[in-house]
Amino acid sequence: MCKVIGIRFAVMVNSRGRKVSECKTQVAPLESDEQKMEMLFMETTLDLSMRKEFDNSFGRISAIVSFRENTTMITIPHQEDLILLSVEPGLDTCKIIQAAYRCLAASSTHQDKFLVKIPQVA
Repeated sequence: MCKVIGIRFAVMVNSRGRKVSECKTQVAPLESDEQKMEMLFMETTLDLSMRKEFDNSFGRISAIVSFRENTTMITIPHQEDLILLSVEPGLDTCKIIQAAYRCLAASSTHQDKFLVKIPQVA
């Protein structure tokens, strides 16, 4: 994922909010404090977990996008874990999300499970 221009980092986070693996670019990180990053991972995991409470009503979450001044954060559920991406503002988040799902599908034997239609926003 980090080979895509504009992605600052991609992190796989487990269901307990702990980093499992990561991919960083050569771009200087916006946050270098490891403790703060660990807190971000735990908060993101908790947020996704709480949002799953509404899966029966609204359907499963495909992705959560948070637009910030200095970065766009994308959370993508993957089985019991999640992928957290930090990308440059202004990138097409729908294309980034689809690319992430293609990467997940390529590494899975259940490819259809990961092909999700992401709506285009005007």
